[in-house]
Amino acid sequence: MPVPVPEGFPVRHPLPRALLPALLVLTAVGGCRCVADPLDRPHPGLRVSPGEANLTAVPVTQDTRIAFLVRNDRTLTLHELAAELTDDSDPAFRLEEGTPDEVLPGQLVEVVVLVRPLVVSNIAATLIVTAQEDAAPRSRVEVPITVSSIDAGMPDICEVPESIEFDRIGRGDVARTPIPVKNCGNRDLILDEVLFEPEVAGDEAIRVNPSGPIDYPVGTIEQIALDFVFAPEDLERHCGDLVIRSNDPDEPEVRMPACGQAAECPIACAELVDGADGIEPFDTVRIDGRCSTPGTPDTLIEAWEWTQSIRPPGSTAVLSSTSADRVELPTDVPGEYCALLHVYDNTGVRSCEPAEVCFDVVPTEDLHIQLVWDHPDADLDLHVTRDDGAPFNHDTDVYFSNREPVGAPWSDDPEQNPRLDVDDDSGYGPENTNVVHPAANARFTVYAHYWRAQTDGDPRTTATVRVFVYGQQVIEVARTFEGDEQLWEALDIDWPAIQGAPATITQVGQVTPFPRPF
Repeated sequence: MPVPVPEGFPVRHPLPRALLPALLVLTAVGGCRCVADPLDRPHPGLRVSPGEANLTAVPVTQDTRIAFLVRNDRTLTLHELAAELTDDSDPAFRLEEGTPDEVLPGQLVEVVVLVRPLVVSNIAATLIVTAQEDAAPRSRVEVPITVSSIDAGMPDICEVPESIEFDRIGRGDVARTPIPVKNCGNRDLILDEVLFEPEVAGDEAIRVNPSGPIDYPVGTIEQIALDFVFAPEDLERHCGDLVIRSNDPDEPEVRMPACGQAAECPIACAELVDGADGIEPFDTVRIDGRCSTPGTPDTLIEAWEWTQSIRPPGSTAVLSSTSADRVELPTDVPGEYCALLHVYDNTGVRSCEPAEVCFDVVPTEDLHIQLVWDHPDADLDLHVTRDDGAPFNHDTDVYFSNREPVGAPWSDDPEQNPRLDVDDDSGYGPENTNVVHPAANARFTVYAHYWRAQTDGDPRTTATVRVFVYGQQVIEVARTFEGDEQLWEALDIDWPAIQGAPATITQVGQVTPFPRPF
């Protein structure tokens, strides 16, 4: 018999079996509007460990690092990861920068909380980690943190200057003053911030470079120096405060008044006493800096500062002084020489721009042959033979023992004969052989002989031969010697039949053993 149905309860009436095929066809045609179960859809994972942090014996004034691991244990990437501390967290807590904003499947990343208690106490904070809304098992995680601190020693910033006054410099110049910062305490001193606060907003004449010391622990009784810079572009007085913020509990902020003012730069001037024309190798050039003038009335030029900025390859010439008002430069090889001069007035202000004086050393002889080498003790010799003659022979060779040949079998015109200007027997050279006016069709061969190493050390040296024709360098060749008593046949020079025509220079490059003949 039928079972009675309570009033209001929906009744399901059975369908006749004949209607079931038609119903299946209608379902297939109309499509299924089924909704997947949300619990079966993939989610990114958000898990934070540990779930809480309780630290004891944390030293006051020091940074203690508390690391939490965020793990994505699902198959989708976790996005929108963020971390913050709640508003009621103790201000001794802060988040370390660098928390990533996503976590790949199976990956672990760190969220770091730093705590620096200032006094012995119990403090607390709450870390909130959040991610995208569909993160599982939840998109927001709260982690309680408690810290109990102890006094394990204190840092003490000390020996910083009470105020700073930059030395007077010229407008456009730069002054740097290292500012010492010492830790006289018994725990690490950490500089959290170093900056300069100018009296006038936007004034950048004074600045500090804090990149090195920031967050760098200064140990007990250690000292660092801040790079403090004054770079004025005007003559106004610039002032402000150098501010240092640190973990010193007694002086968390130190302020040092700092000022600087520029003056007009003195003007450096350098002049060649004898002019720049006709300077030959081994001429001594005189340079005068007394034409320099002060930039400010009632001041005087008090000091001179010379440097040699350019000299030719192979030259060993040096200025006679670096501090005199007038200097000399003994030249040695052809080429360009330059000297720079800075001057100082009697208030210590330096010239903003140096004076530069340059000159060229040019051989006046038609043929100039130069030998230099790079060993400080070695003795090498230049030989120039005529008509394929043998070296170490007075009839055919110009060298240290026959420096200025005259008469038969040499030319009766001394300007056609080679002449060696100096025999350098203790390193570097140069040795120069000159021919004022070589005879038409004259033939010369250039040799370098490694006479004596004169050292118990490494005898290795590299010799360089340069040839100048009509004052212009036309060739440079070099050869390295492993030991002494070696003869390098470097070049053949065939002089033209017509004056002013180019010479023919042929590289030979042959090295043979050649013992000292005497």
